[in-house]
Amino acid sequence: MKVLSSDEGEKPRVFMHKNDEKILSLLCNNIRLPLSKIAKILNLSRQSVEYRINVMNKNHLLAGSRTLVNIKKLGYQSYHFFLNVASDNAERIFRQNCIEDSSVNALISYSGKWNYEVSIMESSPEKAQNKFLNLIKNLDIENYFSCILLENIKSSVLPGIVSKTRVIKNIKNDPSFSRQFLEKKIEYTPDSKDLEILYLLSQDAQINISAIGRRVKLTKDTISYRIKKLIKSNYIVQFRPIIDFSVLGLSVQALLVKMDSKNPRDNENIKNYLEKSDKVLWATRLFGDWDYLVYILDKNVEEIHSFIKDLKKEFKESIKSYEILYAYHEYKYGFMTENIAE
Repeated sequence: MKVLSSDEGEKPRVFMHKNDEKILSLLCNNIRLPLSKIAKILNLSRQSVEYRINVMNKNHLLAGSRTLVNIKKLGYQSYHFFLNVASDNAERIFRQNCIEDSSVNALISYSGKWNYEVSIMESSPEKAQNKFLNLIKNLDIENYFSCILLENIKSSVLPGIVSKTRVIKNIKNDPSFSRQFLEKKIEYTPDSKDLEILYLLSQDAQINISAIGRRVKLTKDTISYRIKKLIKSNYIVQFRPIIDFSVLGLSVQALLVKMDSKNPRDNENIKNYLEKSDKVLWATRLFGDWDYLVYILDKNVEEIHSFIKDLKKEFKESIKSYEILYAYHEYKYGFMTENIAE
């Protein structure tokens, strides 16, 4: 899922220092990477790295952090609902319902045919549907449709920056870089304390061990041991920053795509196309009224239309229809919900 800025108001445009892209490319892979490690990789002083990161924080380019959690291993799935809420009062109540609900991990508003997207994390389609119906109970809803996320195609933090910066390619084979993410995966069954740790990290990937220990009543050594286990068993996928795209002059749009072709080869080709595109922030294959949901980073309306034009040209015999939703505001976002940790 993408991350939009949830703050109101205009923020000044950020122009990055020559080392910022390299530092940011490392942080996009692991926001918990020690400053000393970043400095060593980039042949910079620790003080220089710390200063550049502080500037990125001050300018709101770095707007927090999240931990990507493998909810499928926990027995949960993401169910997305797109809907039209018919009145301002119904919108206000619906937003409050979603913000307060422990199963909702994301709520995005759009301008377009559908004015809201809500993501619900539940253990079955029936539970997700019941939860959604409860969220819109007694509200004036014009229409809605649901879809299940079947297969993640791409999930990037800032694709253009990372693809341009070759430093990641040069260190991927270095076993000292994010060592625990590269090691052979192990079998591990998380307990209730692990779920609490996962939830805290999902809200703030940079939360320190001591703070987690105070919340879950465990020692620092025990917390560190459990986090390593959760990484090695693939419950923790990545520690990633929140990027405020607006300060880079970028915005996020959602694209729904319906395929006409029954040829599996066409689906593989479009998946490869989306995965390689510098414009695609996140893409997934769906089960429902649409076949693909794609989030695109662009600087202006012309860029998104250019992306769609190229996509249609590349797959002119395969794409049946598409729909663009212009992202307006993000009210809630996370990679794990409270109900999973309960």
